[in-house]
Amino acid sequence: MLNPKTSGNLAVFVGALLLTILSMKVCAGDLVSAEYITSEGQKIVMELKIQSPAPNTVIVIQHLPKGTGITRSDPPFDKYNPKRCEAKWLLRKVKPGTLRIAMETTRSVKTGKVRGEVRYKDPSTGRMSKIHVSP
Repeated sequence: MLNPKTSGNLAVFVGALLLTILSMKVCAGDLVSAEYITSEGQKIVMELKIQSPAPNTVIVIQHLPKGTGITRSDPPFDKYNPKRCEAKWLLRKVKPGTLRIAMETTRSVKTGKVRGEVRYKDPSTGRMSKIHVSP
């Protein structure tokens, strides 16, 4: 039987413990974040921030406006579909830190007309995550 004087303390302790565990889980899900550094004109740059433990592989998909091609990219893309105006990068052996993907397009891109996706598998849980990136 619980002592009424200490059961309140126990409830506070359990509540604080649950909040701590839940906040740790939320932070653990953010292994990769992404944002556009430049999203208009003929040079598009996306920056990825990789946390530890880094996923083994990160997939980046860049969607461009219809009729827009890529003249060059760094790192080079792995696949480009001109009908869908979509480029894909398969980044292997990723390390924690910052990674930039830069591309030059065949024509100028207007503000808000690019979008991207980043996919990765959490090495701790094996769960796939997908991030939508917009300017």
